[in-house]
Amino acid sequence: MAATGVSPVTAWVREGTRKRLTDALDQQKTRKTVLSSSDQWQTYGLSRNEAAQVRADWQAEVVRMRQAGELLDVIDALAVYGIEKELETRGWANRRFRRAPTQARLPGRWPGSRDGGYKESIQLRLPTKVADKVLDACWGTSAPYIARLRDWRDRNPGIVVPRGPLDDPTGPLAEYERLASRVTTVGDIYRAGIWHGIETAESLASHYAK
Repeated sequence: MAATGVSPVTAWVREGTRKRLTDALDQQKTRKTVLSSSDQWQTYGLSRNEAAQVRADWQAEVVRMRQAGELLDVIDALAVYGIEKELETRGWANRRFRRAPTQARLPGRWPGSRDGGYKESIQLRLPTKVADKVLDACWGTSAPYIARLRDWRDRNPGIVVPRGPLDDPTGPLAEYERLASRVTTVGDIYRAGIWHGIETAESLASHYAK
């Protein structure tokens, strides 16, 4: 049975993302106001029943536009649209993955994760089916490399691994970097999704401003 409901998640992003996100959302909210002023959504002079139907139709149109990426005026719609675009870009959108095991859901970072060092966080409320899809896809594609990274740590207990990617690693660190580059975390997908959403919102604003 498909998961239902909403899952709260935190996306850690690079500095400046929140400002750009806020600006993009403000532009989209202005656009929503302009769209709602169209004659077809006005209720003046209508009966109560007719007016109620117009308001219901407008709300349905807002939902449709958000899902289609034609109106990204709220953060969760923007994020979901962008995350689904990122999954599609990676070829994961229609691929079926096994449900991620308990160890994938434990607190803490996965071996090979590059999620450290981000200074800003964005709170999201994702449909549970989307959050589950991201986790299942990330674990399904990363698990073999996570297992090999754990073996690497057992063989190299004294080596301290930097949080960020290494420019020119040698020796054991070269092997670590090669394996870590194959690990995709949910944070990677959330960050990419947010940027897809921001860029789409900015593109919409630019298009309709002409």
